[in-house]
Amino acid sequence: MEEIISIGMSLEDAKSMEEIWNNSHALQYMGVRIDLSDKYRVKALIDKISPFQRGGMGTQAINGAVQSSLFDLVIGLVGLVNSNGYRTGTVQLNISFLKPLFGDSLTVEGKLIKKGKSLIFARAEIVNDKGELCATCDGISSVDTSKPQVENFMTI
Repeated sequence: MEEIISIGMSLEDAKSMEEIWNNSHALQYMGVRIDLSDKYRVKALIDKISPFQRGGMGTQAINGAVQSSLFDLVIGLVGLVNSNGYRTGTVQLNISFLKPLFGDSLTVEGKLIKKGKSLIFARAEIVNDKGELCATCDGISSVDTSKPQVENFMTI
């Protein structure tokens, strides 16, 4: 049976972080919304896929580059919410595209697998608007304790 590990952040801090990230220009441009309401999962959602996010393999599927950036975001956020306020950076992504991602919306869910002193291991999945698993990612974030802790949970 899989052990479920909670994210290392209070609900109050998670709500503040969620608001700051959701108001960032980068996420607004991408049409991405962060949801940190689950103490065991970090979520990124696109409620309405834009035309610029499509074109995978010359079809209407969501492009692999878009999916990769979402995995980078979610793996990085799992790292950040478990870093005790220190800067993090994604150092590895291992992505498996299981099937073309069609639909008008998607959800990415990430969870903590293991937290070390300087590395945070996470796993994420992308599901389409029918709840079908389309891609998975195992990733690693590095924690930089040599610099001051970040303010306002923002490192983008």
